[in-house]
Amino acid sequence: MELLKRLETYAAERPEHIAIWMDDVTLTYETLWQHVQKESEMLPTNMAYQNVMLTHTQTASFIVAYLAVLVRQGVPCVLGPQWSTEQRDALIKLHRVPYVWGDEGLRSTSYEPSHKAPTIPHLLHIGFTSGTTGLPKGFMRDLPSWIASFKVNDTLLDASTQTYMALGPYAHSLTLYVMIYALWHGKTFIGQDRYHMAKGLSYIAELQQTCALFLVPTMVYDGIHLGQHSQWVRHIFISGDKLSSSRHIQLKTVFPESKIDEFFGTSEASFISVNRNQTAPLDSVGRLFPNVTVTLREQDDAGIGQLFVKSPMTFSGYLGEDAIDEWIATGDFARIEKDVLYLQGRVQDRLIIGGKNVYPAVIEQHLKQWPEIVDAVIVRRPHDKLGELAIALYIGPEQLDVQAVRNWLLSRVSRYEIPSKFIRVASLPYTASGKVSRKMAQTCYERGDFQ
Repeated sequence: MELLKRLETYAAERPEHIAIWMDDVTLTYETLWQHVQKESEMLPTNMAYQNVMLTHTQTASFIVAYLAVLVRQGVPCVLGPQWSTEQRDALIKLHRVPYVWGDEGLRSTSYEPSHKAPTIPHLLHIGFTSGTTGLPKGFMRDLPSWIASFKVNDTLLDASTQTYMALGPYAHSLTLYVMIYALWHGKTFIGQDRYHMAKGLSYIAELQQTCALFLVPTMVYDGIHLGQHSQWVRHIFISGDKLSSSRHIQLKTVFPESKIDEFFGTSEASFISVNRNQTAPLDSVGRLFPNVTVTLREQDDAGIGQLFVKSPMTFSGYLGEDAIDEWIATGDFARIEKDVLYLQGRVQDRLIIGGKNVYPAVIEQHLKQWPEIVDAVIVRRPHDKLGELAIALYIGPEQLDVQAVRNWLLSRVSRYEIPSKFIRVASLPYTASGKVSRKMAQTCYERGDFQ
């Protein structure tokens, strides 16, 4: 595998260069490769083509195990430590996983290894969805698809950048991507087992090397309010919800030397579009990448349809399910003007108010531009006459001038899209990727937590 060949080369040519920096643990390329070789030699001889579930609590131990499994031609299954024993056991049973590797070492399960060669060549690993709506689904990622993503990233990133930092858990798609991306190019990956933005920035200052930060929106908020300026941060990539214009300005104030790119993509489709330094329209998610083809199905009169994506960066399908179509459904409603992509919201989130389609994400984008609103989410409430109503939950001042907000929204959305009620909340539930969890917010609202 080309990734392993590169690591072996870096270990020989730049042995003292730091490969992984995780709080108190640093691994040079030479040390990393030595650990990988040692661990791989201790693995069973029948490891080829076998799924190995990785559950380490320490990222440094995880990456050694991940690479050691690849050396023996096995398939790392990146589950992480956050799942309960019941969830792990259910996944092991569902997919008949023969090996589990965690802090206590490698152990065999009751399932016999299968020696059938995989139908997907160059399989890199199996990741898992968040599991918020049931048992996590395993999605397969091959190396060529990530190499295609690396090439797209390379067009945006200055080649002289020496370090890449992602502070989320290693089982999160963005963090794992950045880690492998750094190793692919022989750079230094900086991460954390316990998220602490200030410490992460202090590591960059200590290294005194140019750095690219890969963040989710909640980390952006932390970085802004920390106010810790860094001359070494030259590029910030943001994956998740869009930044408001005001939030973008605040981030630029803290990191004045940095370019800021906002990605739109999914774990299955990888990168789809990018807004470079907010040069694309504010209400868009940027311009489509040149190697991405999109189509909108079941379009309405406004040109809004369900978004499907095709590119060399997409995943290889879900574990245990039939082969996927070349077109990947993102689960979003969208419209396209030239090469600019405008998201209207998730398919399951659409409201129908008085027979009209209402897309909560559009309303939320506008609400977040109001200076006093820190964050907001739209939830639904049944209504006898109109079918549904939009309710705005927001973090902000207790004395928000709701009528002023409504008047301001009238020039931006239709009257039936304006929330019928605004409810101030102390906090909102977030997903691991830094997005507000609409499902959890809806549950909390229905339960009366926000009254």
